[in-house]
Amino acid sequence: MDTLNSSNGDVRRRTMSKVLRRIIPFMMALYFVNILDRVNLGYVALDMRDELSISAAAYGSLAAAFFVGYFFFEVPSNVMLEKFGANKVISRIMVTWGIVTILTFFVTAYWQIYVLRFLLGVMEAGFFPGVIYYLSQWVPSKHRAKAVTLFFVGSQIGTASSGPIATWIMDNISWLGHAGWRWVFLIEGTPAVLLGVIAFFWLTNQPKDASWLSSDEKEWLTTELAAEKRVNKPENGGAKKAFLSSRVWHLAGIYLLFQAGTQGMVYWLPTVVKGMSDSFSNSTVGVILMIPPLLAIGVMMLLSRHSDRAGERKYHALLPIVLSVAGLAIAGSSGSVALQITGVIVYGSSYPAFLGIFWTLPSIYLTGVQAAVGLAIINSSSSASTFASSTVLGFLNESFGNGGVIALIGGCLGTAALLLLLFKVSDRSLGSEATRTQAPDTTASRPPQTA
Repeated sequence: MDTLNSSNGDVRRRTMSKVLRRIIPFMMALYFVNILDRVNLGYVALDMRDELSISAAAYGSLAAAFFVGYFFFEVPSNVMLEKFGANKVISRIMVTWGIVTILTFFVTAYWQIYVLRFLLGVMEAGFFPGVIYYLSQWVPSKHRAKAVTLFFVGSQIGTASSGPIATWIMDNISWLGHAGWRWVFLIEGTPAVLLGVIAFFWLTNQPKDASWLSSDEKEWLTTELAAEKRVNKPENGGAKKAFLSSRVWHLAGIYLLFQAGTQGMVYWLPTVVKGMSDSFSNSTVGVILMIPPLLAIGVMMLLSRHSDRAGERKYHALLPIVLSVAGLAIAGSSGSVALQITGVIVYGSSYPAFLGIFWTLPSIYLTGVQAAVGLAIINSSSSASTFASSTVLGFLNESFGNGGVIALIGGCLGTAALLLLLFKVSDRSLGSEATRTQAPDTTASRPPQTA
């Protein structure tokens, strides 16, 4: 019996090591490029708005245009993921969003960039929930917070790099007589196209099709994921059940408010920081905004690891929101530039830790087509809020300056925290691993998990 248990433990460790090495670094690279292409508008605006005569209110609408296309096309995109497979759909998403980003190089009027930002949302729709769904098909729940958080680390590296990269290009490249902000779009859009082609060949849709796993590793992973579904008894069904699920809409409400308080701020944070001091150059703003996402990586890894070990999700997801609101309070109430920057750093280094833990919750309750559609509903509903917040922030910035922007962001995050407190997480979902230890042929005597 000891020999059998030791063998099962060896297979588990070997399988998870292969899965994480194969999937996570590549997904991190995709998310890194995704963030570069999504948030570069915030830095480009420092020069582009003057050249194209774009007001703060018009810029707010421009930032929001992305989320209009994203909102309406996210659910259809995720339905295609279930039907055609991750390699085809994720490859299509990346290649097309890269092409749209490159085309932004050529804009000469506000309406042109507005149309392209809308199309960028259309083409990118489905990428994020698609990856979350894909990870749920490969990573058992005991390891999922860590895996999802590692995926989000790619976004933080992208966020940390986007400012220095974009502002350096803007300040140093003006090839062929074109302004540096135009080259940001062309240079940063190209990797998305290349990675999209690679994704078609690199991603494997299901464990049973993985030529890079041995037969016993495939069997262990398939059995583990199936046992997890039996224990958690997730809701199963088609798209209609996803739209009728109260859990889906509760989670959508939480994420809607969270994204209004974070993604809406992404496009305005460079403007907010530059407004703190007349002496700040574009490059200075980029360097300052590189600090929060780098610190966030450590916070994300520590909190997700502790969440996996403790088997608790809700309060681990709540803590980053509380800390981010505290950071906003510091930034908005202080007259000191140093304290304002400190508040921005606390805000920016705290809220990302929410994401990896929050996105383990939907896959506990949803499976199959319902999971694909439910994840898309949750994520696309946030696009509506980000559209609204981006638009409103433009008017608040014109009327009340940084104080109005920070007040709205803090209010959204505070309400998201309240909704999260009201979300009921069942005991069985958090204790599934312990429950499965009663089955002698799967996880009965696994050695303690190590992160």
